[in-house]
Amino acid sequence: MRLTSGLLLLTLVCCSSPEGQTGPEEQGNWTPLPSDAPLGTGLQVSSVFDGQNVLLWGGLGGCTVNGVCGDGARFDMASRTWAPLSSQGAPAARTLHTAVWTGQRMLVWGGAGCGERPQTPCGDGAAYSPSTDSWSALSAQGAPSARGWHSAAWTGRWMLVWGGEEPQQARVLGDGARYDAETGAWTPMPGAGAPVARRYHSTVWTGQALVVWGGSGGTSVDVPLRDGAAYSPETDSWRPLSSEGAPQARWAHTAVWTGSKMIIWGGLGCGSDGQDLPRYCEEGAAYDPALDTWSPISSTNAPSPRTGHSAVWTGSKMLVWGGASSKCGACSDGAAYDPETDTWAPLRTEGAPSARSGHVGLWTGSALFIWGGMGGAEAPLTDGALWVP
Repeated sequence: MRLTSGLLLLTLVCCSSPEGQTGPEEQGNWTPLPSDAPLGTGLQVSSVFDGQNVLLWGGLGGCTVNGVCGDGARFDMASRTWAPLSSQGAPAARTLHTAVWTGQRMLVWGGAGCGERPQTPCGDGAAYSPSTDSWSALSAQGAPSARGWHSAAWTGRWMLVWGGEEPQQARVLGDGARYDAETGAWTPMPGAGAPVARRYHSTVWTGQALVVWGGSGGTSVDVPLRDGAAYSPETDSWRPLSSEGAPQARWAHTAVWTGSKMIIWGGLGCGSDGQDLPRYCEEGAAYDPALDTWSPISSTNAPSPRTGHSAVWTGSKMLVWGGASSKCGACSDGAAYDPETDTWAPLRTEGAPSARSGHVGLWTGSALFIWGGMGGAEAPLTDGALWVP
């Protein structure tokens, strides 16, 4: 079953820094979240921040016979309280879906688990309005084919959906479409110049283009890729990214947009060809779309190599926390990367959530929100914490 590969990725284990090693002072402080979240699972849950609430929906758990969930919750950052999302009109339960925030609504689309079999792909979606606590279906006419492991980004006008996998046939996809939230219309993205089919890739929206890089695809779904392309909605066209100086091929890595550069970090595949066990990527790199150039970032004091971690941009730093590696155990540590000084500093470990991967990790404007994921036990975790600088 294809879904098990995603679950396996999230339940790998990871190591911490060698004992006795000293470095920069630990950053920030942790505060635990209330433990009464009204959600059936904490694994592969989609999340957005609406300016006041963290909105969570769906995921992989024991809510249905297919092992997926279709409930949601909101966490109010001001009152530090949980409340359930309405289920009336919500999409069918699923995992491996995406969610974006438009400024008014959360758009949920795609995933897997929509049928009698867990790997049945989902080709529909819905919009959730926090102001009315209500759902409305997205148009299916012209939408991309059903899929999971895809990426989605909000441009300010369109939701861009691209790539992924049709899990029933393990068919990796290299197409996509844009959804106009005002008209409800889907328009296919061009195939000319687009990256080759892939899943577990990274995407960032730069304000002008959707940048796609890395992932797994080619002759096998687990062959790591080292290329990418940028899609401009205004010109409806793709351009390739330079490969000179690009980091090693990888998948299941993270990417953040700093306002001027895309920073790639972590993941699997570095040096492997898809035939042997995946290797963990130790280094990262920054891509400048204005110059079409790559530059390495420091690995001194960086977190140990991992995947299944979260990475967010605070406005001045990239925060990496949690994750997993096959060597030593689930991760409960992280670090802050400052691109201005090209330096890493560890996040405080005292009060941090327990070790986990596949968790929710997002920046609220003032805090890093960590919730859910998979730790050492078989059941998904349903707790979390806030890290404040």
